[in-house]
Amino acid sequence: MLISFEVENFRSIYEPVELQLTAVNYYKEAQHQLIADGLPGLSGLKFLRACAIYGPNASGKTALWRALLTMRNMVIHSGSYSVSALCPYTPFGLIADAKEQPTRFSVTFVGGKTGVRFEYRFAYTAHAVVSEELLAYPKGFKQVWFSRSGTGSDTVVKGSSSVKIPSAVKPLLNDNMLLLSLLCNYPKYESYEAVWPVYEWFNDELNLVSRAPNALNDFPYSGDIVAGDQGSSFMREFIQDMMRRADVGITCAEVETRSMPSEMVEYLEKMDFPQEMVAADLKAVVFRHEAARGAMRLDFGDESDGTKQLFGMSGHIAEALEKGSTLFVDEVDASLHPVLVTEIVRTFLDPGSNSKGAQLIFTAHNPCLLESGLLRRDQVWFTEKDESGATELYPLSDYSPRKGETVLAGYLTGRYSAIPVVPACFGRCHEPERG
Repeated sequence: MLISFEVENFRSIYEPVELQLTAVNYYKEAQHQLIADGLPGLSGLKFLRACAIYGPNASGKTALWRALLTMRNMVIHSGSYSVSALCPYTPFGLIADAKEQPTRFSVTFVGGKTGVRFEYRFAYTAHAVVSEELLAYPKGFKQVWFSRSGTGSDTVVKGSSSVKIPSAVKPLLNDNMLLLSLLCNYPKYESYEAVWPVYEWFNDELNLVSRAPNALNDFPYSGDIVAGDQGSSFMREFIQDMMRRADVGITCAEVETRSMPSEMVEYLEKMDFPQEMVAADLKAVVFRHEAARGAMRLDFGDESDGTKQLFGMSGHIAEALEKGSTLFVDEVDASLHPVLVTEIVRTFLDPGSNSKGAQLIFTAHNPCLLESGLLRRDQVWFTEKDESGATELYPLSDYSPRKGETVLAGYLTGRYSAIPVVPACFGRCHEPERG
Protein backbone atom coordinates (compact mmCIF):
# COMPACT_ATOMS: atom_id res chain seq x y z
CA MET A 1 0.00 0.00 0.00
CA LEU A 2 1.36 3.39 -1.02
CA ILE A 3 1.11 6.07 1.67
CA SER A 4 3.04 8.94 0.05
CA PHE A 5 5.46 9.78 -2.74
CA GLU A 6 7.67 12.87 -2.97
CA VAL A 7 9.86 14.03 -5.87
CA GLU A 8 12.14 17.01 -6.43
CA ASN A 9 14.01 18.29 -9.51
CA PHE A 10 12.66 15.85 -12.08
CA ARG A 11 11.47 16.94 -15.53
CA SER A 12 8.84 19.67 -15.01
CA ILE A 13 9.06 19.32 -11.21
CA TYR A 14 11.55 21.63 -9.45
CA GLU A 15 10.53 22.25 -5.86
CA PRO A 16 9.46 19.15 -3.89
CA VAL A 17 5.90 17.94 -4.53
CA GLU A 18 4.23 15.20 -2.51
CA LEU A 19 1.25 12.98 -3.26
CA GLN A 20 -0.48 11.78 -0.07
CA LEU A 21 -2.87 8.84 0.13
CA THR A 22 -3.79 9.37 3.77
CA ALA A 23 -7.50 10.10 4.22
CA VAL A 24 -8.62 13.38 5.81
CA ASN A 25 -10.26 12.34 9.09
CA TYR A 26 -12.57 15.37 9.01
CA TYR A 27 -14.32 13.99 5.91
CA LYS A 28 -16.87 11.42 7.03
CA GLU A 29 -18.41 10.48 3.69
CA ALA A 30 -17.91 7.07 2.05
CA GLN A 31 -16.01 5.54 4.95
CA HIS A 32 -16.37 2.11 3.35
CA GLN A 33 -14.04 3.26 0.56
CA LEU A 34 -11.10 3.65 2.94
CA ILE A 35 -8.42 1.21 4.00
CA ALA A 36 -8.27 0.98 7.79
CA ASP A 37 -4.90 -0.62 8.29
CA GLY A 38 -4.27 0.12 11.98
CA LEU A 39 -0.56 0.61 11.38
CA PRO A 40 1.69 0.85 14.46
CA GLY A 41 2.50 4.50 15.04
CA LEU A 42 -0.34 5.67 12.75
CA SER A 43 -3.35 4.72 14.82
CA GLY A 44 -6.55 6.46 13.78
CA LEU A 45 -5.38 7.04 10.21
CA LYS A 46 -7.06 5.52 7.18
CA PHE A 47 -5.87 5.39 3.60
CA LEU A 48 -7.33 5.91 0.13
CA ARG A 49 -8.19 3.14 -2.31
CA ALA A 50 -8.19 5.58 -5.24
CA CYS A 51 -6.73 8.95 -6.11
CA ALA A 52 -7.37 11.16 -9.16
CA ILE A 53 -4.95 13.76 -10.54
CA TYR A 54 -6.34 16.45 -12.85
CA GLY A 55 -4.70 19.35 -14.61
CA PRO A 56 -4.12 20.95 -18.04
CA ASN A 57 -1.82 19.52 -20.68
CA ALA A 58 1.89 19.79 -19.84
CA SER A 59 1.15 20.65 -16.20
CA GLY A 60 3.15 17.71 -14.82
CA LYS A 61 0.69 14.85 -14.35
CA THR A 62 2.79 12.50 -16.47
CA ALA A 63 6.00 13.82 -14.89
CA LEU A 64 4.76 12.59 -11.51
CA TRP A 65 3.94 9.19 -13.04
CA ARG A 66 7.35 9.03 -14.71
CA ALA A 67 9.09 9.96 -11.47
CA LEU A 68 7.66 6.97 -9.60
CA LEU A 69 8.38 4.74 -12.62
CA THR A 70 12.00 5.95 -12.66
CA MET A 71 12.36 5.28 -8.95
CA ARG A 72 10.97 1.78 -9.42
CA ASN A 73 13.27 1.05 -12.36
CA MET A 74 16.36 2.19 -10.47
CA VAL A 75 15.50 -0.04 -7.50
CA ILE A 76 14.99 -3.05 -9.75
CA HIS A 77 17.83 -2.56 -12.24
CA SER A 78 20.62 -0.30 -10.93
CA GLY A 79 22.32 -3.17 -9.05
CA SER A 80 23.36 -4.55 -12.44
CA TYR A 81 24.43 -1.24 -14.04
CA SER A 82 27.88 -1.26 -15.63
CA VAL A 83 30.34 1.11 -13.99
CA SER A 84 30.03 3.56 -16.92
CA ALA A 85 26.22 3.57 -17.12
CA LEU A 86 24.47 6.88 -16.56
CA CYS A 87 21.63 7.28 -14.09
CA PRO A 88 18.26 8.38 -15.57
CA TYR A 89 18.86 12.02 -14.62
CA THR A 90 16.47 14.55 -16.20
CA PRO A 91 16.45 17.65 -13.97
CA PHE A 92 14.15 20.64 -14.31
CA GLY A 93 15.17 22.39 -17.50
CA LEU A 94 14.01 26.01 -17.05
CA ILE A 95 16.39 26.99 -14.23
CA ALA A 96 20.11 26.70 -14.91
CA ASP A 97 20.99 25.84 -11.31
CA ALA A 98 18.71 22.79 -11.40
CA LYS A 99 21.27 20.96 -13.53
CA GLU A 100 23.73 21.25 -10.66
CA GLN A 101 21.32 19.73 -8.15
CA PRO A 102 20.36 16.08 -7.63
CA THR A 103 16.98 14.54 -8.28
CA ARG A 104 15.35 13.31 -5.07
CA PHE A 105 12.76 10.58 -4.57
CA SER A 106 11.09 9.51 -1.34
CA VAL A 107 8.33 6.94 -0.85
CA THR A 108 6.43 5.66 2.19
CA PHE A 109 4.60 2.37 1.85
CA VAL A 110 3.50 -0.81 3.56
CA GLY A 111 4.93 -4.08 2.27
CA GLY A 112 1.84 -6.19 1.66
CA LYS A 113 3.42 -9.46 2.74
CA THR A 114 5.09 -8.03 5.86
CA GLY A 115 2.62 -5.40 7.07
CA VAL A 116 5.64 -3.20 7.95
CA ARG A 117 5.75 0.49 7.10
CA PHE A 118 8.90 1.60 5.27
CA GLU A 119 10.35 4.92 4.15
CA TYR A 120 12.90 4.75 1.37
CA ARG A 121 14.62 7.73 -0.22
CA PHE A 122 17.59 8.53 -2.39
CA ALA A 123 19.13 11.38 -4.39
CA TYR A 124 21.23 11.11 -7.54
CA THR A 125 22.87 12.96 -10.40
CA ALA A 126 23.72 11.71 -13.89
CA HIS A 127 26.77 9.84 -12.60
CA ALA A 128 26.16 8.96 -8.98
CA VAL A 129 23.76 8.23 -6.15
CA VAL A 130 24.72 10.87 -3.58
CA SER A 131 22.51 9.72 -0.70
CA GLU A 132 20.27 6.78 0.19
CA GLU A 133 18.36 5.78 3.32
CA LEU A 134 15.97 3.02 4.36
CA LEU A 135 13.78 3.47 7.44
CA ALA A 136 11.41 0.90 8.94
CA TYR A 137 8.64 1.10 11.54
CA PRO A 138 8.01 -2.53 12.56
CA LYS A 139 6.53 -1.50 15.91
CA GLY A 140 5.64 2.09 15.12
CA PHE A 141 9.03 3.53 16.08
CA LYS A 142 11.60 4.66 13.52
CA GLN A 143 14.54 2.37 12.83
CA VAL A 144 17.31 3.41 10.42
CA TRP A 145 18.09 0.16 8.61
CA PHE A 146 20.86 1.56 6.44
CA SER A 147 22.20 4.84 5.07
CA ARG A 148 24.66 5.83 2.41
CA SER A 149 26.25 9.19 1.58
CA GLY A 150 29.08 10.58 -0.50
CA THR A 151 30.59 9.29 -3.73
CA GLY A 152 33.80 7.62 -4.83
CA SER A 153 36.37 7.16 -2.08
CA ASP A 154 34.26 9.39 0.19
CA THR A 155 31.29 6.99 0.16
CA VAL A 156 30.09 6.14 3.66
CA VAL A 157 27.77 3.15 4.13
CA LYS A 158 26.20 2.41 7.51
CA GLY A 159 24.21 -0.69 8.32
CA SER A 160 22.33 -1.63 11.47
CA SER A 161 21.44 -4.61 13.62
CA SER A 162 18.53 -5.23 11.23
CA VAL A 163 20.53 -4.84 8.01
CA LYS A 164 24.18 -5.81 8.26
CA ILE A 165 26.20 -4.64 5.26
CA PRO A 166 28.68 -7.41 4.32
CA SER A 167 32.23 -6.16 3.84
CA ALA A 168 32.39 -8.18 0.62
CA VAL A 169 29.54 -6.14 -0.87
CA LYS A 170 30.96 -2.65 -0.28
CA PRO A 171 33.68 -2.85 -2.99
CA LEU A 172 30.96 -3.83 -5.48
CA LEU A 173 28.90 -0.70 -4.83
CA ASN A 174 29.54 1.57 -7.81
CA ASP A 175 28.52 5.21 -7.56
CA ASN A 176 25.62 4.70 -10.00
CA MET A 177 24.09 1.79 -8.05
CA LEU A 178 21.50 1.85 -5.31
CA LEU A 179 22.63 -0.11 -2.26
CA LEU A 180 19.14 -1.63 -1.98
CA SER A 181 19.33 -2.94 -5.55
CA LEU A 182 22.82 -4.34 -5.03
CA LEU A 183 21.96 -6.13 -1.78
CA CYS A 184 19.05 -7.86 -3.49
CA ASN A 185 21.50 -9.44 -5.96
CA TYR A 186 23.20 -11.46 -3.20
CA PRO A 187 20.72 -13.90 -1.61
CA LYS A 188 23.45 -15.71 0.37
CA TYR A 189 24.02 -12.72 2.65
CA GLU A 190 21.94 -12.08 5.77
CA SER A 191 21.06 -8.55 4.62
CA TYR A 192 19.23 -9.95 1.59
CA GLU A 193 16.35 -11.39 3.62
CA ALA A 194 15.90 -8.13 5.54
CA VAL A 195 15.68 -5.81 2.51
CA TRP A 196 13.97 -8.20 0.10
CA PRO A 197 10.40 -7.15 1.15
CA VAL A 198 11.28 -3.56 0.15
CA TYR A 199 12.57 -4.65 -3.25
CA GLU A 200 9.57 -6.98 -3.62
CA TRP A 201 7.13 -4.10 -3.07
CA PHE A 202 8.67 -2.14 -5.94
CA ASN A 203 8.82 -5.20 -8.18
CA ASP A 204 5.52 -6.96 -7.43
CA GLU A 205 3.23 -4.58 -5.56
CA LEU A 206 3.72 -1.38 -7.58
CA ASN A 207 2.63 -1.27 -11.23
CA LEU A 208 2.74 1.77 -13.49
CA VAL A 209 0.83 1.72 -16.78
CA SER A 210 0.75 4.35 -19.51
CA ARG A 211 -2.31 4.54 -21.73
CA ALA A 212 -0.87 7.04 -24.16
CA PRO A 213 -1.69 6.09 -27.78
CA ASN A 214 1.85 4.89 -28.52
CA ALA A 215 2.19 2.89 -25.29
CA LEU A 216 0.10 -0.13 -26.33
CA ASN A 217 1.78 -2.86 -28.36
CA ASP A 218 0.16 -5.51 -30.59
CA PHE A 219 0.31 -8.16 -27.88
CA PRO A 220 -0.29 -6.57 -24.45
CA TYR A 221 0.23 -8.19 -21.06
CA SER A 222 -3.44 -9.18 -20.98
CA GLY A 223 -2.76 -11.46 -23.96
CA ASP A 224 -0.17 -13.42 -21.98
CA ILE A 225 -2.73 -13.86 -19.21
CA VAL A 226 -5.46 -15.09 -21.58
CA ALA A 227 -2.95 -17.48 -23.18
CA GLY A 228 -2.13 -18.92 -19.75
CA ASP A 229 1.54 -17.86 -19.89
CA GLN A 230 1.03 -15.36 -17.05
CA GLY A 231 -1.41 -14.73 -14.24
CA SER A 232 -4.07 -16.89 -12.62
CA SER A 233 -7.51 -18.27 -13.35
CA PHE A 234 -9.03 -15.32 -11.47
CA MET A 235 -7.22 -12.89 -13.76
CA ARG A 236 -8.30 -14.74 -16.89
CA GLU A 237 -11.92 -14.81 -15.78
CA PHE A 238 -11.76 -11.12 -14.82
CA ILE A 239 -10.46 -10.12 -18.27
CA GLN A 240 -13.14 -12.11 -20.08
CA ASP A 241 -15.89 -10.73 -17.87
CA MET A 242 -14.63 -7.16 -18.23
CA MET A 243 -14.58 -7.35 -22.02
CA ARG A 244 -18.08 -8.91 -22.16
CA ARG A 245 -19.56 -6.29 -19.84
CA ALA A 246 -18.01 -3.36 -21.69
CA ASP A 247 -20.82 -3.42 -24.27
CA VAL A 248 -18.51 -3.74 -27.26
CA GLY A 249 -20.15 -6.93 -28.56
CA ILE A 250 -17.31 -9.19 -27.46
CA THR A 251 -18.16 -12.63 -26.15
CA CYS A 252 -14.64 -13.97 -25.71
CA ALA A 253 -10.97 -13.03 -26.03
CA GLU A 254 -8.62 -15.71 -27.36
CA VAL A 255 -4.96 -16.08 -28.27
CA GLU A 256 -3.90 -17.86 -31.46
CA THR A 257 -0.48 -19.06 -32.54
CA ARG A 258 0.36 -18.20 -36.13
CA SER A 259 3.26 -18.74 -38.47
CA MET A 260 5.45 -15.77 -39.17
CA PRO A 261 4.62 -14.05 -42.50
CA SER A 262 6.93 -15.12 -45.31
CA GLU A 263 8.14 -11.58 -45.99
CA MET A 264 9.18 -11.25 -42.35
CA VAL A 265 10.99 -14.60 -42.49
CA GLU A 266 12.85 -13.48 -45.60
CA TYR A 267 13.86 -10.22 -43.94
CA LEU A 268 15.14 -11.93 -40.79
CA GLU A 269 17.10 -14.45 -42.82
CA LYS A 270 18.59 -11.69 -44.93
CA MET A 271 19.68 -9.86 -41.75
CA ASP A 272 21.25 -13.09 -40.38
CA PHE A 273 18.99 -13.35 -37.34
CA PRO A 274 19.31 -16.59 -35.30
CA GLN A 275 17.37 -19.50 -36.79
CA GLU A 276 15.27 -19.96 -33.64
CA MET A 277 13.99 -16.40 -34.08
CA VAL A 278 13.27 -16.93 -37.76
CA ALA A 279 11.32 -20.12 -37.05
CA ALA A 280 9.39 -18.69 -34.10
CA ASP A 281 5.62 -18.59 -34.20
CA LEU A 282 3.69 -15.41 -33.42
CA LYS A 283 0.88 -15.04 -30.89
CA ALA A 284 -2.15 -12.95 -31.78
CA VAL A 285 -5.15 -11.76 -29.75
CA VAL A 286 -8.50 -12.46 -31.39
CA PHE A 287 -11.94 -11.34 -30.21
CA ARG A 288 -15.15 -13.30 -30.82
CA HIS A 289 -18.18 -11.11 -31.53
CA GLU A 290 -21.84 -12.06 -31.55
CA ALA A 291 -23.43 -10.15 -34.44
CA ALA A 292 -27.00 -10.09 -35.76
CA ARG A 293 -26.02 -12.33 -38.66
CA GLY A 294 -23.95 -14.75 -36.62
CA ALA A 295 -20.63 -14.97 -34.81
CA MET A 296 -17.50 -13.37 -36.21
CA ARG A 297 -13.86 -12.93 -35.20
CA LEU A 298 -11.70 -9.83 -35.31
CA ASP A 299 -7.98 -9.48 -34.77
CA PHE A 300 -6.76 -7.17 -32.03
CA GLY A 301 -5.43 -4.68 -34.59
CA ASP A 302 -8.84 -4.40 -36.26
CA GLU A 303 -10.63 -3.34 -33.08
CA SER A 304 -11.32 0.25 -32.03
CA ASP A 305 -8.76 2.14 -29.95
CA GLY A 306 -11.13 1.98 -27.00
CA THR A 307 -11.46 -1.80 -27.15
CA LYS A 308 -7.70 -2.23 -27.46
CA GLN A 309 -7.03 0.13 -24.57
CA LEU A 310 -9.60 -1.57 -22.35
CA PHE A 311 -8.17 -5.00 -23.07
CA GLY A 312 -4.63 -3.77 -22.51
CA MET A 313 -5.54 -2.35 -19.10
CA SER A 314 -7.75 -5.24 -17.96
CA GLY A 315 -4.86 -7.53 -17.06
CA HIS A 316 -3.21 -4.88 -14.90
CA ILE A 317 -6.49 -4.22 -13.09
CA ALA A 318 -7.01 -7.93 -12.46
CA GLU A 319 -3.46 -8.30 -11.14
CA ALA A 320 -3.85 -5.36 -8.73
CA LEU A 321 -7.13 -6.69 -7.36
CA GLU A 322 -5.71 -10.17 -6.85
CA LYS A 323 -2.50 -9.02 -5.17
CA GLY A 324 -3.90 -6.01 -3.32
CA SER A 325 -1.21 -3.93 -5.01
CA THR A 326 -0.93 -0.30 -6.17
CA LEU A 327 -1.72 0.53 -9.81
CA PHE A 328 -0.79 3.96 -11.17
CA VAL A 329 -2.35 4.61 -14.61
CA ASP A 330 -1.41 7.61 -16.71
CA GLU A 331 -4.30 8.91 -18.88
CA VAL A 332 -6.86 6.42 -17.61
CA ASP A 333 -9.59 8.00 -19.73
CA ALA A 334 -7.73 7.79 -23.07
CA SER A 335 -10.15 6.42 -25.70
CA LEU A 336 -12.58 5.17 -23.03
CA HIS A 337 -16.17 6.23 -22.41
CA PRO A 338 -16.62 8.02 -19.05
CA VAL A 339 -19.07 5.32 -17.91
CA LEU A 340 -16.39 2.66 -18.34
CA VAL A 341 -13.81 4.76 -16.48
CA THR A 342 -16.31 5.28 -13.67
CA GLU A 343 -16.87 1.54 -13.37
CA ILE A 344 -13.14 0.88 -13.25
CA VAL A 345 -12.73 3.36 -10.41
CA ARG A 346 -15.82 1.97 -8.65
CA THR A 347 -14.28 -1.51 -8.80
CA PHE A 348 -11.35 -0.30 -6.71
CA LEU A 349 -13.51 1.71 -4.29
CA ASP A 350 -15.91 -1.14 -3.51
CA PRO A 351 -14.63 -3.47 -0.74
CA GLY A 352 -16.76 -6.22 -2.28
CA SER A 353 -14.76 -6.27 -5.52
CA ASN A 354 -11.53 -5.04 -3.88
CA SER A 355 -11.28 -7.11 -0.74
CA LYS A 356 -7.46 -6.98 -0.57
CA GLY A 357 -7.13 -3.19 -0.47
CA ALA A 358 -5.69 -2.57 -3.94
CA GLN A 359 -5.11 1.09 -4.86
CA LEU A 360 -5.75 2.93 -8.12
CA ILE A 361 -3.96 6.21 -8.77
CA PHE A 362 -4.72 7.81 -12.11
CA THR A 363 -4.29 10.95 -14.17
CA ALA A 364 -7.21 12.14 -16.27
CA HIS A 365 -8.69 15.01 -18.26
CA ASN A 366 -12.37 14.07 -18.45
CA PRO A 367 -13.97 15.73 -15.41
CA CYS A 368 -17.07 13.49 -15.32
CA LEU A 369 -15.71 11.63 -12.29
CA LEU A 370 -15.82 14.91 -10.36
CA GLU A 371 -19.56 15.19 -10.96
CA SER A 372 -20.63 11.66 -10.07
CA GLY A 373 -20.04 11.97 -6.34
CA LEU A 374 -17.95 8.83 -6.66
CA LEU A 375 -14.76 10.32 -5.23
CA ARG A 376 -14.29 11.72 -1.75
CA ARG A 377 -13.00 15.26 -1.41
CA ASP A 378 -9.56 14.00 -0.33
CA GLN A 379 -9.22 11.75 -3.40
CA VAL A 380 -8.81 14.60 -5.91
CA TRP A 381 -5.50 16.31 -6.65
CA PHE A 382 -4.50 18.95 -9.19
CA THR A 383 -1.37 19.96 -11.10
CA GLU A 384 -0.51 23.30 -12.65
CA LYS A 385 2.57 25.33 -13.58
CA ASP A 386 3.86 28.20 -11.45
CA GLU A 387 5.41 31.42 -12.84
CA SER A 388 8.75 29.69 -13.43
CA GLY A 389 7.10 26.88 -15.40
CA ALA A 390 7.52 24.31 -12.62
CA THR A 391 4.85 21.83 -11.61
CA GLU A 392 2.81 22.38 -8.48
CA LEU A 393 0.78 19.51 -6.98
CA TYR A 394 -1.98 20.21 -4.46
CA PRO A 395 -5.14 18.53 -3.13
CA LEU A 396 -8.72 19.66 -3.54
CA SER A 397 -8.90 19.71 0.28
CA ASP A 398 -6.68 22.84 0.26
CA TYR A 399 -9.81 24.72 -0.88
CA SER A 400 -11.94 23.39 2.00
CA PRO A 401 -14.77 22.19 -0.26
CA ARG A 402 -18.11 21.67 1.50
CA LYS A 403 -19.69 18.25 1.62
CA GLY A 404 -21.86 17.89 -1.48
CA GLU A 405 -20.17 20.81 -3.24
CA THR A 406 -20.34 20.64 -7.04
CA VAL A 407 -16.66 20.02 -7.65
CA LEU A 408 -17.09 19.76 -11.42
CA ALA A 409 -18.45 23.31 -11.70
CA GLY A 410 -15.71 24.64 -9.45
CA TYR A 411 -13.04 22.92 -11.49
CA LEU A 412 -14.35 24.09 -14.87
CA THR A 413 -14.76 27.68 -13.70
CA GLY A 414 -11.21 27.77 -12.35
CA ARG A 415 -11.96 27.91 -8.64
CA TYR A 416 -9.22 25.33 -8.02
CA SER A 417 -6.99 26.63 -10.85
CA ALA A 418 -5.48 23.67 -12.79
CA ILE A 419 -7.31 24.48 -16.06
CA PRO A 420 -5.69 25.44 -19.36
CA VAL A 421 -5.47 29.03 -20.55
CA VAL A 422 -7.02 29.11 -24.02
CA PRO A 423 -4.95 31.30 -26.39
CA ALA A 424 -6.82 34.28 -27.82
CA CYS A 425 -5.95 33.14 -31.35
CA PHE A 426 -8.25 30.13 -30.90
CA GLY A 427 -11.19 32.51 -30.89
CA ARG A 428 -9.89 34.54 -33.82
CA CYS A 429 -9.41 31.38 -35.89
CA HIS A 430 -13.13 30.65 -35.66
CA GLU A 431 -14.48 34.14 -36.21
CA PRO A 432 -16.72 34.32 -39.33
CA GLU A 433 -15.46 36.38 -42.24
CA ARG A 434 -16.95 39.83 -42.55
CA GLY A 435 -17.73 41.91 -45.56
